[in-house]
Amino acid sequence: MHGTMTRAGRAASAAGRIAMLCVVLIGAGFGCASTRSPFVAQGDARINIEVINRGFQDATLYAIHAGLRNRLGTVTGTRTANYMLPWSYAEQLQIEIRLLAGPRCTTREIWADPGDIIFLEIQSGLRYCGL
Repeated sequence: MHGTMTRAGRAASAAGRIAMLCVVLIGAGFGCASTRSPFVAQGDARINIEVINRGFQDATLYAIHAGLRNRLGTVTGTRTANYMLPWSYAEQLQIEIRLLAGPRCTTREIWADPGDIIFLEIQSGLRYCGL
């Protein structure tokens, strides 16, 4: 009978360890509940926006996200440009394009994660923004 008690004690002890492990894992899950990407180092928490301007007009670009509008810069006609934007977590992004002495348009929203490379091509003769 003593052996049975010991076995039951071991089973209870093992069940207690499993329960404790579940509590630790659940706690770790809550600790990781932030929206920051676990796959990108904090120093690399940004997105890269590569722009090809196929038109002849200069284009000024603005990044729109989380209710903020940040000027990226100007891409000269028939040139390319590369912009790095601090980006800590998955979020929707739009880019506003303002052509010099021409139309202005905003791209549709896309999801961007830290470390993403986003390509934007501005076509020659842009009349509307159907991106």
